[in-house]
Amino acid sequence: MSWTKEVFAHANKYETDYIEHCIQESINITIKKLLTCLYDEKTNPIQRVESVGNINKLYVKHDIFMEYDTVDTHLQIHEGETLYPVTDPLDLIDWLDYYCVDAFDYQKLKIEIENHLINQALSFIHCSTAPKSDHPLLHSEQYVITGHNIHPCAKTKLGLTFNEVMLYSPEYNQAFKLNWLLIKQGLLFNNLEDQEVQKIAKFSGYNGEIPTGYDLIPVHPYQFEHTIPQVYKEEIEQKSIIPLKHKGGLVKSTSSFRTVCPLDHVTPLLKLPVNSQMTSTIRSISNNSIINSKNIGQYFEYIYNNDERLKSISIPVLEFGGMTYLHDIEDKQRNLSFILRENNTKYITTNASFYTATCLFEHNEKNKKIYIDLIESASDIQSPIEWFEQYASILIETTLTLMTKYGIGLEAHLQNISYEFAAGVPLRLHLRDFGGLRIDASRTPEWLTLSQALTNATTEGMYEKVQNTLISNHLNTLITHFSEDFDYNTQTLWRKVSRIFNNIFGKLQEQHIPHAEDDLKAFYTETINEKALLTMRVSNNKDDIYIQRANPLLINDEIKI
Repeated sequence: MSWTKEVFAHANKYETDYIEHCIQESINITIKKLLTCLYDEKTNPIQRVESVGNINKLYVKHDIFMEYDTVDTHLQIHEGETLYPVTDPLDLIDWLDYYCVDAFDYQKLKIEIENHLINQALSFIHCSTAPKSDHPLLHSEQYVITGHNIHPCAKTKLGLTFNEVMLYSPEYNQAFKLNWLLIKQGLLFNNLEDQEVQKIAKFSGYNGEIPTGYDLIPVHPYQFEHTIPQVYKEEIEQKSIIPLKHKGGLVKSTSSFRTVCPLDHVTPLLKLPVNSQMTSTIRSISNNSIINSKNIGQYFEYIYNNDERLKSISIPVLEFGGMTYLHDIEDKQRNLSFILRENNTKYITTNASFYTATCLFEHNEKNKKIYIDLIESASDIQSPIEWFEQYASILIETTLTLMTKYGIGLEAHLQNISYEFAAGVPLRLHLRDFGGLRIDASRTPEWLTLSQALTNATTEGMYEKVQNTLISNHLNTLITHFSEDFDYNTQTLWRKVSRIFNNIFGKLQEQHIPHAEDDLKAFYTETINEKALLTMRVSNNKDDIYIQRANPLLINDEIKI
């Protein structure tokens, strides 16, 4: 396994046994994610799958198949009479590539998986017991060592050196200063208020003169070094863009990497483009995300000023707008922009603990999953199953209310949701990052204007966003962990979740919300569409690819639609 040399090269202060243990952990989690995707999606060359107990078999042909033990993560390949173990995910990628048809290409995935394996091992080595920030918004973000809960390329960061990964990734708890550009006014679309532009300039710490007719804007250090000089060479020569030597505004990364948080508790967060592929997406920012952000923020503000029930269980982290380059060349438009996001520290209830949902299933300093620690701390108030139901109820009620009453398809996956906990009990959630919303304009007020983009969606597009992020991602992850850790049957848990869905839709119908009955029927179809994350990485088809999955909400036989 040649890739392990990079791991050792960046971990030489640690004992060899510990490094090897962390490398094995990286291998185990990567094989688990790969095999889960292959099994669920039946990605070519897999033709059929079967499961008996904890053994999954994935067949290419009747006598050529993989056998995977989901408990001890042991993987072996059968080829006729030949049987051999797989100990390196890259060998598995080569094997899949050998048998797949021409419409699929595993070699490009191999590069991503190798990068992920190294970064994952280094995160385990350096960050498993590293001190965490005491900043309320950053503390839990730094527990996110394994990244995306489903994607096999969770730690992929193509283009970054491993030293850059260790400087800018949230789990390393490193503070860094931003770079800054002077931008000629009129070059960028700008929907910020003057006071917000001034607030950014003050945060920069820049004491030089800002020439008349220019704005000062922030840039991620990686972007400043590797993207700005090449992509905007012409604008720099024309003095429309003036890169500054000044570095200022101390920040740390959140779990989304490109969103950075100032170290005070007041200054807004900044979402900045980073021209690197992370998981499966280059983390630049579209024009429409900036154009729509302020209007969507105002719509959320309107909703929460008028809906007391929603306000009692959830809080939107508003976006104030930003700046972006409206240009015909995609590279130019996506790599020079930013969004200003509200600092939600002020909303956290006194004495409450605050955790991003994506960290809840990571391990803390006691080597215990964080959500288990919370459940145990709430044991005098709630049983584990009561905790589960309260967590799920807050999440589902917030998401379904925003969808049915207000036309907002919330991107409710783990990374965009954070919870306040009082003595371990789920209290309310904070929802952030509006770039991935799907909004059904037929359900919104006439005064809300959105650019024609993915955000401006059909009713079906709104349903799909909620089903993928709420059911397939967030609730599925919660149920998988809870069933394993507290010995509950997954069908029992899905039955409880289904009852919560049904009860909330029932309450919305009692309020005579026009779409409540249609939405209930849409969420109780026999199958739901789920994004095929692995298939999309290896297929030569550039469109989104979906698989049909049996709807887990229909596990409840009491519900008749």
